[in-house]
Amino acid sequence: TSPATALNQPLESTEQVPASRLSALLGPNGRVLIVANRLPVTAKRHPVKKWEYPSSSGGLVSALQGLKDVQMMWVGWPGVSVPNETGQTVITEELFKRRCVPVFLDEELMDQYYSGYCNKILWPLFHYLGLPQEYKINKEKDIKSQFEAYTQANQMFAETVCKIYKEGDIIWCHDYHLMCLPKLLKQYNINMKVGWFLHTPFPSSEMYRALPNRAELLEAVLKADLVGFHAYDYARHFVSACISLLGLEGCLDGIQFDGRIVKVDAFPIGIDAQRFTKALEGPKVKEKITEFKKLFAGRKT
Repeated sequence: TSPATALNQPLESTEQVPASRLSALLGPNGRVLIVANRLPVTAKRHPVKKWEYPSSSGGLVSALQGLKDVQMMWVGWPGVSVPNETGQTVITEELFKRRCVPVFLDEELMDQYYSGYCNKILWPLFHYLGLPQEYKINKEKDIKSQFEAYTQANQMFAETVCKIYKEGDIIWCHDYHLMCLPKLLKQYNINMKVGWFLHTPFPSSEMYRALPNRAELLEAVLKADLVGFHAYDYARHFVSACISLLGLEGCLDGIQFDGRIVKVDAFPIGIDAQRFTKALEGPKVKEKITEFKKLFAGRKT
């Protein structure tokens, strides 16, 4: 069975997923398909069981644990490169039980797309560190090859989403790793409901204009129906970049683009407060609290 065929295979009964086909996850109002670089679980090789699936760490996973009564499906990289089809099939079937769909990226692509363009170009620029000096001197070819890998990876994410998409689903794309994704999804189905949320700052237009392919990325993001940021300043910087670099017009709700209004707004992410409150009652936490009380006894707080 190939990974693609596994999409239509029955799922075993678990606490997370009903004992039925993947389509049974569709409620009357569809699902939220969360598309991010990493899945909430990581596939790891195990000497006995061959594979195990511990929870992934990261702010996105923690933030979305606060969502209640929402039928979700995750799409993302499983955290490991699996070159053979047999291994991919095993991982795909196991991740389906956890409401996850893997996007298998090989090591070379991950190096160029993730370690390269995402972490050496976008992340520093978005955090006002600018482009690394090594990329400013005769490195245009390197940036070009990394951007090609970036678009290729985004295309693979889009193809995976399209395989499981059902009418009524809402697709929620996350972070700077997937700026091309809204455009690619809309090319597949213009009626898809697509949102894109950035988990880092968005820099001022003066800083952003230093990025090669700056206009292409902005236009790709603007294919989303809703563009979200943590803070108002980040949303304002994005709108400013669209106005100054693309010559678009801003409005009260966002940006006028391609004959429609793209909603741009700030949506501060909180935490699952009940989860943290409940954790205070755990024996390990109580033990640590007692330890700290003894350690800091008599000191002013």
